[in-house]
Amino acid sequence: MMAETWRLILLLMPLIAGAISIFFSFRLMKRFRTPFAGSFFYYMVFLYIFGTYSVAGAGILEHLLTRMEVDQKVIHSARLYAAFLGIPFLALAKFMFLKSIIDFFQKKPSGLFIALYFLVFLGALVLFGFYMVRLTRFKLGEYQTMIDIQRWVFVGFMIILYLSAFFYIFLLSAKLRDIPAKKYIRVFASWYLAFMVLCVGSLALSSYHSLFRQLFLLFFLSWHLIPLLFMNIYMNKHQDQDSELQEDFESRLIAFAAQHEISKRECDVVRLICRGLSNQEISDNLFISLQTVKDHTHRIFVKTGVRNRVQLSNLIR
Repeated sequence: MMAETWRLILLLMPLIAGAISIFFSFRLMKRFRTPFAGSFFYYMVFLYIFGTYSVAGAGILEHLLTRMEVDQKVIHSARLYAAFLGIPFLALAKFMFLKSIIDFFQKKPSGLFIALYFLVFLGALVLFGFYMVRLTRFKLGEYQTMIDIQRWVFVGFMIILYLSAFFYIFLLSAKLRDIPAKKYIRVFASWYLAFMVLCVGSLALSSYHSLFRQLFLLFFLSWHLIPLLFMNIYMNKHQDQDSELQEDFESRLIAFAAQHEISKRECDVVRLICRGLSNQEISDNLFISLQTVKDHTHRIFVKTGVRNRVQLSNLIR
């Protein structure tokens, strides 16, 4: 009886922590209204659905069916079906995590990346579904093999995704001039590298003892409270001030554009010049050619009577 009570507590703790994480991420999204905070909130929502349904739900179902002395093949089938139905939520969760990082650097995911990402998950879903149709023909040992394959595919996916995100962050953050932002995004990456290590380690050991499965769920849903706390501290310290400065800059930019008859597209170029972006970076951000950026810049210089970017920035600031 005592053992079952502790199992219930260990099961409820991550579910409650996950719900609290969603609440705090929602508050951050509503308060700061940045693309980064919005994408991170949806990452939390989809991850919680997957963790609750496919991980916690599968564990609860297995426990109940075992107590009812149901055949082991039926129990394994239930676990596999729960994982199968959770794949779309997992795909959406991890995509929103990657998008939140891309949003932080004010970039957009390429169409090719989005297409390849979801094609891989669609292929995994179809392949998994093919084996689900053949479940009735499985022997008991084959069920366990299928569960082991599912576990190791998930482990491999987590390693690839979070390592890629980690190196992507360190590569792009090297170009950031904002020191607090650079420190923040790198600490954020380190938290999620630790998250990956703890989840992968506990999941890899889950076949040896059921405790490791519960530890995996605990890390999987509860860990986000730590980076969320850090996000809240960072945004409270920097984002409010940045928002006020941005609002003030925008009002001056609008007045400046009206005074010098700057077009909307030229205004976009001026905004990015004042942020310190190069011609190539402006081209990438606005999805226009490098030559078009140079043409816009030349016309802006002629209209405002300046000779370089520094003089242009000083006119607005």
